[in-house]
Amino acid sequence: MSIVHVTTKKELREHLNTRKIVLINFWAEWCGPCKMFAGVLNQLSEEFSGKVKVVKVNVEKSPDIAAEYKVMGIPNSRLIIHNKLQEPIVGYVPFEKLKQMIGI
Repeated sequence: MSIVHVTTKKELREHLNTRKIVLINFWAEWCGPCKMFAGVLNQLSEEFSGKVKVVKVNVEKSPDIAAEYKVMGIPNSRLIIHNKLQEPIVGYVPFEKLKQMIGI
């Protein structure tokens, strides 16, 4: 499964309606650590396409969504496991550590 980019709350809600684990990643074009983390997210999306859905939100294009999730800095990710919002993941996280955090 490829990574999904959303710009509206409605689009985001549609992608949250799943039994899969959802990782929402908040980012911006100018953010260096966000670009580094994009590779980790691509790997996650490829290796766990049946289990994990990766949804990206550009904070400059969708500040309302970032505000709703109380995003103060980027990269910033939110995991939703069994429809429960987990603690924020702030900054760059290596692939193996991210797998541990998700529990896969």
